[in-house]
Amino acid sequence: MPVAGPALRVGGVMRIADEQHNSDALIIPTQDIKGDIRQEPANGMGMGYHGHKLVRGVNIGGFLVPEFWITPSLISAIPDPKPNDYLQLCKILGSDATLKLMRKHWDTWVTEPEVQRLANAGLTHLRIPIGHWEFVDTDEGYVRGGLPYFKRLVYWAKKYGLRVIPDMHTAPGSQNGFDNSGTTEGINWTRDPRNVAISKRALQNMLRFISSDPVMLEAVDAIDMLNEPFIDSLDFGQLWEYDTGGHTLISTGLHKVPPVVSIVDRGFKEYSWWQPRWPRDWNTKYIDAWLDAHLYHVFDRNIDNWSLENHLRLVCQNGRDLKSNSTFFPIIVGEWSLALPQAALSGRENEARRRFAEAQLDAYDQGGAGWGGTPRKPYPKTVWSPAGGWWAQPSTWKRNTAIVGVGITLFMALVFKKSAELEHRSIYPRVWIPSMLWAKQFKQHIESIQRKANYVRGK
Repeated sequence: MPVAGPALRVGGVMRIADEQHNSDALIIPTQDIKGDIRQEPANGMGMGYHGHKLVRGVNIGGFLVPEFWITPSLISAIPDPKPNDYLQLCKILGSDATLKLMRKHWDTWVTEPEVQRLANAGLTHLRIPIGHWEFVDTDEGYVRGGLPYFKRLVYWAKKYGLRVIPDMHTAPGSQNGFDNSGTTEGINWTRDPRNVAISKRALQNMLRFISSDPVMLEAVDAIDMLNEPFIDSLDFGQLWEYDTGGHTLISTGLHKVPPVVSIVDRGFKEYSWWQPRWPRDWNTKYIDAWLDAHLYHVFDRNIDNWSLENHLRLVCQNGRDLKSNSTFFPIIVGEWSLALPQAALSGRENEARRRFAEAQLDAYDQGGAGWGGTPRKPYPKTVWSPAGGWWAQPSTWKRNTAIVGVGITLFMALVFKKSAELEHRSIYPRVWIPSMLWAKQFKQHIESIQRKANYVRGK
C-alpha cells in the first residue's frame, strides 16, 4: 500500500511484469508465514477460520476492471453511442487516451484514507478484481497499466492489517458475456482452446507477480481463480481443468502456512450440482478450497415486485442453504450488496437497508468462510448529509460539516438581527420579557427614559 517514490516504483513494477510475461517457467519463491493457522478440521471437514481470519470483506469493484454502471464518469464525455464495456472503451479512445483516462481513475478511485477507514470499521479482507490483460499480452485490444495500482492497494491493505483476495475477474473471449468480463460480445472463452491457455498463463503470471514481493505474498489469503463463469454456456471440461490446475499451483506453489485458499466460483449453478463434482481431498486437512456464491437481489426481474419481508425471507433461506451445503465444501459469499428493488424500499429506505444488511450479515456466515460485500461506491465524495445513512460517508465530511455549521450560524445571526430591528409591540408589556434585551423598540424606550431623567437632573 504505501509506496515511496511512486514514479520510480511504478515504472519498476511495469518492467517486472513485462519480463514475467515472456517467461514460460513458473518459479515461485518459498515463504513460510507462521501464526494464524486455520483450524484443524474435525472429521476432515472443518469450515472456519480461527477468530479474525473469517472473511469480513469488501469488493474494490470498478477499480482495475471498469464497469460503467459503477464508474459512469469514465464514459460521460464520450459521445453516443457510448461503450458498453472496457474493450469497447479501449477501441474507441485508442491506447494513449485510454491509458491517460485510466491513470486518472486509478489515482483517485481508491485512496489510502478509505482503506484505513475500512480497516477501522472492522473489515478483514479486500477482494480486488483484476483483468487478465494485466498479466499477458493478447491481441484483443485491452489497454493495461493497472499493476502498479494493484500493488499500491495491497501495500495499503498490509499497512492497516487487512488481507487481500486477488480476483481474476476476466478471461479472453469472455467467460460470461457481462461487462465485468471486459467484453459483452459473446461468451467465447472455451470456444477457442487458445483462450483457456492464455488464462492459464495469466494466472501463472499473477502468482509470479504476487510471490515476487514478500509484502504482497504475506497479504494474500486467497486467490479467486475466475469470476462468474457462465457454466451452461461453457465447456465445463476446459473450465474444470483450469480450476483444478489453478488450485494445484496456488496450494502447492506459494508455500504459505496456512496455504493460500483457492476460490472456485459456482458459475450460476446450484450447490447440489457441485456436490458430486467437488474433490473430497481438497478439504481433508486445511481449508484450502472454497466455493464462491454471489447473492444479489437486484438482477432478478422475477423478484422486482417483492416486499421487503419477502426479500428478508429469501435471505434467511439463503442462510439455511449455505449451512446445509457447507458440509460438502466451505462457501464464501464473495459478492452481495444492499441494493433492493424500489418496491421493497416503499419510502423507508434507511430502515429497509438496515434490516436487509442485518439479515445478510447473519445469514452469510453460515457457509463457513465468510463474506465480501460489494462496495458502496459510487457516491459523491463532496456531499454532506446531517442525516447520514448507508451512503453518506464522504472523505470531506469534517470540513463540510464545519463549513455548513459556520454558514448556519451566520444565517441565524442575520435573521436574529433583522428580527430584533423589526419587533414592535403596540402595548408595552407590564412585566419584564426577554425581548427587552435585544428588540430595538425597547432599547429606544430605555434611551428615551434616560434622556428624560438626565434632563430632569440637569434642571
